Order: sequence, then C-alpha cells, then structure tokens
Amino acid sequence: MANTNAADDGASQQRNVEYILLAEFDIDRGAILKHQYPRPTGADDSHLAELMLPDGAHARESDWTMFFLNQKTPDESGKVAEDGPPLLYVLNLVRTKHDKEVRRGAIVKAMAVCTRHRFIHIYQAILMLALENYYRAPTVDTLAELYKSANQMDLSCMPQLSRHETTILRFSDDQNMFEERFLQLEKEKRLVDTLSRDADRLETLHDPALAEMTTSASEESFATARRGTAAESGRSRGPSARNKDRRFFDTEIVYSGVKLPIRVPMTVYPEEIGDFSLIQLLTTFSGALAPPSGSKTTHPHLESSGQYTHPIILLMNGLLTQKRIIFLGHNKPAGEVSNYVLAAVALGSGGGGVLRGFANRAFPYTNLTNLDTLLSFPGYIAGVTNPAFEEHPEWWDLLCNINTGKVTVSPALAMPPGAGGQGKPQTDSLRRSLDSVSLSRNRSFSSREGKPDKWNNSDTEFVQDLMLAIERHYGEVAIRAKVENYVRHFMSLVPLYEYERNGSSQLGDPAHLAASDKTGVDGYAISPGDKETRDHELSFYQNRIEGFIGTQAYYNSLADYQSMQSSSVIRGIDIAHMVYCLRNSTNLDVNEVEAIYKRLDEQVVTDEQVTELLASLPQSQGGLQPLAYGFYHPSPAIRLYTVRLFQKIEGNQAGSRYVRSTNFFHQCAFSNLRYAFPC
Repeated sequence: MANTNAADDGASQQRNVEYILLAEFDIDRGAILKHQYPRPTGADDSHLAELMLPDGAHARESDWTMFFLNQKTPDESGKVAEDGPPLLYVLNLVRTKHDKEVRRGAIVKAMAVCTRHRFIHIYQAILMLALENYYRAPTVDTLAELYKSANQMDLSCMPQLSRHETTILRFSDDQNMFEERFLQLEKEKRLVDTLSRDADRLETLHDPALAEMTTSASEESFATARRGTAAESGRSRGPSARNKDRRFFDTEIVYSGVKLPIRVPMTVYPEEIGDFSLIQLLTTFSGALAPPSGSKTTHPHLESSGQYTHPIILLMNGLLTQKRIIFLGHNKPAGEVSNYVLAAVALGSGGGGVLRGFANRAFPYTNLTNLDTLLSFPGYIAGVTNPAFEEHPEWWDLLCNINTGKVTVSPALAMPPGAGGQGKPQTDSLRRSLDSVSLSRNRSFSSREGKPDKWNNSDTEFVQDLMLAIERHYGEVAIRAKVENYVRHFMSLVPLYEYERNGSSQLGDPAHLAASDKTGVDGYAISPGDKETRDHELSFYQNRIEGFIGTQAYYNSLADYQSMQSSSVIRGIDIAHMVYCLRNSTNLDVNEVEAIYKRLDEQVVTDEQVTELLASLPQSQGGLQPLAYGFYHPSPAIRLYTVRLFQKIEGNQAGSRYVRSTNFFHQCAFSNLRYAFPC
C-alpha cells in the first residue's frame, strides 16, 4: 500500500545532504553542538548534542548512531499531519582519540550528515574521512568541504522507478532488469554535455540568445528522458554497461581528492532506512519461551497465543497495534541498538513496503534527556543503552532486551476497553505448537518436511517459515518478502473484519464479493468459497485488528488505499487476489478459471497495466508460473486468453525478460499456441 520511489522522491530537485553537524564533549560544559552547516536545523542544540554523543562513547574508539529530524507528533485522534518539513535521516559518527596531554586523557568528537535519502549508509565512508580531517583541522571549512562534496554526487542518471517497477526490480532474478532505462539516461546525459559544450562555443561567438535556446532545449530533453517510459527507453541499448547489477546505481563522491565509489540501492521501500539486518533481529528474539507464571493475565492485542506467544509475534503484534517499544542494549554500541530499531520498523511495516508511519515514531538511539519527547509519541520504537529504562515499566509497553533475547510485556500496560481483564485459556496442544517453533541458541531448529503439525496456527507457521529460511541461509530480501506477505495477509483481513462489524470499510469493498461476484475472483476472500477458513482467520486475528484500527499506520493505510485506487491503471479487479487464486486455490472450477483469465485479458492492455500485473508476479516467487498453467488447460478459451496475455507481457520491457526466464516447456507451449491462436 505504501508508495515507493527508488529515486527517493525527486532527488534530482533536492540536495543530497541538507545539514552537517559537529558536536564535541567539553570537560566543563558536557556535550555541546559546536557547528551546524550551512544553517541551523531548527532543533534544540543541546538535544542534538546528546544524541550525537551517546552514553559510553568515551569507552569506544568509534560508534555510529542514527536519529531523525522533523518527526511529527500525532494529534489527539492519532493522525499525523502530512504537511510540514520532510523527515530527515541523520547518520552520526562519534570517535574518541586518547591523548595524555588533555584533561581526562581523551578527545571526543562527533560529525553527522542530515539527508532525505533513506539509503543513508552510503555516506559512511565520506563521514569517516571528514571527521578525521576535522581532528586535524577543526574549522567550519572542513564541514563546508564535506557538504560540497556530498552534494556534488551525481544522481542525474539514476532512473525514477515507479512503485510497481521498484517491486519488479527488487525481486528480479535478472540483474539487468530495466537496463534500457539506465542506458537511455546515460545517452541523454552525453547529449546534454555535448549541447552544453556547443552552448559555450556559441557564447564565445557573441550569440547569447542562441546559446540560451540551446541550453534550454538540452535541459528539456534530459528531463524528458529521466521520466521516459519503458517503450521509449527500450530503443536504446549499448555495450558500455554490460554485467552491471541494476539493483544498484553506481556513482562516486570526490572528497579531498579521493574518489569514493558509491552504490545506491534502487529497490528501497519507504520504511527501509539504512543498512540494517532483519535476520539479526529475528535470530536474537527467537530463543526458547520463558515458562508461564500461571497467574499472569494476557493482553489481547499482544499475546495472541496467550502466555506462550512467541517473542517475534509479541514484537510484531506490538508494532501493528502501536505499542510503546524499547530495545535495550546495556553496554552495547549505540549503532548496534539503532540497527535493531530500524529492523523493527521494517518488520512492522511489512518488509518496509506495506504500511507507513513507523519511521516517524522511531528513535533509533535515544537517552534519558529525550524522555519527554519520547513519551509524547504514542507507540514509539526506541533504542537505548541505559538500563534505567528497564526499571520503569510505566514508560514502555514492550521491552526487548538485546542482551538476553527476552521480550517483556509491561505489567503497567492497561487492558483495552471491553477486554475485562480476562486472559485466554491455555492448552497443552498450544504449548506444543509454540515450542515447535522456538529456536534455541544451543539447539538447531528444523522441520525438514516444511509442514506445520496439526496444532499450528498462522503465527506459528509464520515463525516456523522464517526460522527455517534463516537456517537455510536465505538472504535479507527473501526474509523481508516473507514478512511482507504476512503483513499483506493481515491487511487483507482488516476490510473483511470492518465490513462484517460495520457493514462497510474504507480499505476496500468486500460487499461485492457476495453480492455481484458469485465466483469470488475479484474479491477479498482468502480463497473463493472458503468461508470457513476466512471466519477462522478473522476470529484468530480479531483482537489484533481491533488494536490496529485507529493507529497511525491504519490512518496512513486509508490514505494510501485511496491514492492507490486513483493512481492504479488497472481498475475494477483485484490483481493480487486473482494471482493468489491461480497460485494457491485447488477448488476453482472451469468457469472461475476462465473468468480470471478473461478479466485479466480485458483489463491488462497498456504497457503500464502490464507493469502493474508483473508487480504481483515477482520472479523470486515463480514469476509467470501461475499464468503459464493456462497453456495446458483443456478449455480452448482459457488457452486463448493465456496466449493473448503472454503476448502483451512479451511486448513490455520487463515482461520480455519475464517470458525469457520461464522454463523451456512454458516457452515451447507459448511458441506453439501463438500460431494455433492467431491474435
């Protein structure tokens, strides 16, 4: 639902870096903010200095921290204003240099860059060089040089991918996906450079009017190419950039005469910030469950399986229902704690791309001096190193102890209205199902068949799937995709629950499923006609859905759904649901299958519509496999619709790569049938 843009929301019209900050520790005055370049940020100086010089910084040679500027406090209704200054991401490096000639024997300084780019980790190398230079030349000129170098980084040839194109590239098996877009921009850049040189020559010939006309024409040509469609860019290919991984954009920063190679990720989702590890978060909090106390009352929003709820599910539930969450890493580097918070933001938002608003209430590193600000944000997600937070459960709802891997529900957490303080009964079968997915640090978790036992529910299946994938060394993108699917499944149940409870939903209109579409191919059901499964899922997720409704993420999802409906180029059908039916359903009759293929053939016509369809068919999950089954269907009509659909896909830039990546038998079937059914 969340809008994505790999070019980071018009980066071509923005500075790469907005501010450079410099803080240092003074033996008499404490942490002070010494420089802000090129202008003040507007934030409190002492607050910035405390964040830049974390607790225990003097005990380490260096440490990284991260924090955000321009975070918006929700109003009384839980909504956050969309206007105002944009969220800025701050990457901070603090370094301690020991010197026996100074008081206390050490000099502690910190330097930070403030940027709108979510891929903030690309500035680590230049920040290390700049801070080292500042130790040698502690003047504002060092900050000015860093600011100038960072903003001269050229991103003009980085394509602006749409939300669907970003999804396609993110899960593509072909590292050259959208290569034509890159080559076209490079070609246009060379043309602009040539025209600029021509304009310079014209100026020397004392014809400024003609020079201005030429320069304007070159700028307009380049802007058109940057926004260019796939059809336009597909006509340009060249050998200069072969074998490049197009999931990254390669550029460089020149600082103090040193060229620093930079790789900008092209597939960043809106709630993915920096270079964190979701696998590390899941592994840390996947330990064996603590034994139940026997008298503890369970919280319906958090402990969906009672006192035996797995720690990962506790954390996920806390994120979805906007609980106050603390990550405590006593004696841990602040940078390590920050990465856990950023990973939690991605976890709750569905791999970074389903829900929105978690980053606005995230505090990757904070301390006691920021407590008042922290408590003013409902549902904050914060990282701390001070153990004093653990002693005050009234400050938090969930405490995730990084050192022990334990997730604790605050005893001060109030029950939601109507809960009545009644916990859920526990059974031995529930205990066995949850124990089966506990990954002990001393005992390897494994379910070689990959199938849950009869006691498993959706949560335990989810955790089991994650742990098995981690054990089999799946990469970050694959793990985040599993989280994305889980949160999308949860979000598919929210409009169903709202409709059954209220008779309507602003997140969709499930009513047409029963009223106008008897086959269910357009709707929101988990699978056509599977009412028993749907009712079971709604019952299982009911408390969490009630906790989710009214959160900041919920209100954002309402806005994103309306925006998606207005911007979507495929109208009147639910593409994701149709793909789900073709991929997973075993009880579809011939009429239902034909209805799906017919609707797809009717609605998917233009190049943009093909791109939107491909976004629901990631190559990492089989690509066109669900559609290709239509080649072998007994019904001639279904085979015809499949051939027509594949021909449209083949004419698309990304779609042609999809078709070429299908297995040999599908390609042979397509080749044979396209002549049997001339379209």
